[in-house]
Amino acid sequence: MIRRSREALRRLGKFLAPFEVCFLRRKQRGAVMRYVDGLIGPSERKNLQQMWASLEDSGNYQALHHFITESTWSDRKVWRTLRETIPDRTGLLVVDDTGIPKQGRHSVGVQRQYSGTMGKIGNCQVAVSTVLRAADSTWLLAMDLYLPETWTEDPARREKGEIPEDLLFQTKWQIALAQIRTAIREGFQAECVVADAGYGECLEFRSGLARMGLFYAVGVTGQTTVFEKPPRLVDAKQSCRGPARPRRIARNQRHPISISGLARSLPRSSFRTYTWHNGSGPRHRARVAALRVVPAQGWQKKSIHEACWLLVEKRTNETKYFLSNLPPRTKVQQMVEWVHARWSIEQNYRDLKNELGFDHFAGRRYEGWNHHAVLTALAYTFLQMERRRGFRSGNELTLPVIRKFIRKVLLCLLVAGDPDMFRTVVDFHRNPPLRM
Repeated sequence: MIRRSREALRRLGKFLAPFEVCFLRRKQRGAVMRYVDGLIGPSERKNLQQMWASLEDSGNYQALHHFITESTWSDRKVWRTLRETIPDRTGLLVVDDTGIPKQGRHSVGVQRQYSGTMGKIGNCQVAVSTVLRAADSTWLLAMDLYLPETWTEDPARREKGEIPEDLLFQTKWQIALAQIRTAIREGFQAECVVADAGYGECLEFRSGLARMGLFYAVGVTGQTTVFEKPPRLVDAKQSCRGPARPRRIARNQRHPISISGLARSLPRSSFRTYTWHNGSGPRHRARVAALRVVPAQGWQKKSIHEACWLLVEKRTNETKYFLSNLPPRTKVQQMVEWVHARWSIEQNYRDLKNELGFDHFAGRRYEGWNHHAVLTALAYTFLQMERRRGFRSGNELTLPVIRKFIRKVLLCLLVAGDPDMFRTVVDFHRNPPLRM
């Protein structure tokens, strides 16, 4: 245990070493270590005051507070360095957003808005992020705060939240496209981009990915309209090679049809049963039909009119729809697995919140939020690297288990650095107190 603890601390120091170039002052470099220690450490609430109280080398509280909320170091530079440390460069790029519930109205970006996390409209902030899902790991590549127009168009709010003058309103899909462009520019290779209907329903998002030469597999709603072209049903089980008994659909090809209407017209023989699993969980099962269609959105502008895949997935009392521009020869089993890859980013959000207190930050300034987000990403990436080490040595550990071990190590460091606390622990060990 002692040897493992010392090795873990050395690995943490080695992991943080490349980020020193992002901070010009020695005090800032020390604050980075303290903040990351606080995020991983034993404090259950990750607000600044409680994290500071749990640190072995806590330094000055006001200095740590200033470092996060007011210091001018560049979170973009830290993000860029973080992406350089990620060992995997190829995989699925998964896009999503998460809601961060808030009580008041002064935290930057907060308003009553829909949150998929909450499953309803509520008072919250919304963060958009992109992750790389590789063979055995998920890596956080970017995270940005979505600023509603009520913030970007209100001078008083902009001033109070210290929002940069050159930062204009962007939709969530625009933020996501910018994150993906950055990832591709920095050398990441996307086998496919995966997103839910909140992004997939947007023609501009899909066409933006296509213009970058990227494949996508995204959710859409049943109201999305398509042309049935080519006018043949594609048997899901036989992939791109066509059905054994092709059946022409008798319908006027000049008029689009909603995806839900098209799905209702499909015969039962068009559906085949497919299974997939989300991580190490149980396998899921659904009946899926796959056919080639042409999206009707933007048809007159000719912005997107190539044939693509439509997947119709039926489960008990639920039907889902997906569009993908993957090649005609793509196997349906692969598409089914990829459209469900969103579980990885959902797990990412759970870990960021449950293990690292990402949603506990109470600062009100825009830069403070960005500083907290990127340092939380640092802590998360370190834990993922520790998990990867265990996975490759035959120990399939979860991130909570990894964090529990690192937290125990940091707690030991705290006790060792406090003489009174150390003497108390030694006394309790020699003569355990009675518990009432």
